[in-house]
Amino acid sequence: MEITRSQIILIMGLMAFAMRALPQLFFAGQKFPEAWDRWLRYVSYGLICSIISVTLFMSGAHLETAAAPRRALALTVAIVIAHRTKSAVTGMIVGALLVLVLSWLQ
Repeated sequence: MEITRSQIILIMGLMAFAMRALPQLFFAGQKFPEAWDRWLRYVSYGLICSIISVTLFMSGAHLETAAAPRRALALTVAIVIAHRTKSAVTGMIVGALLVLVLSWLQ
């Protein structure tokens, strides 16, 4: 049985939720150590990047090599925009628009 892209994204989303929710359930009412707090804050960004990379570069179980360079450019621009504006949503919107424009120009 082959796993579809939607199933991969759903599994990754559930894992992201579990990684953030379980420590909070186990340590309810306690203060997290600084390292754990920082990890919980940034793990969601790392998981979003993994979901985006699967969505951008994979088609089923195959790497889309023809589209990879322009999609990598869009991902790089999205990361830079998100970092400069301190807004992940702005970065994702700019990246998605850039992928659409680059696909349209192809």
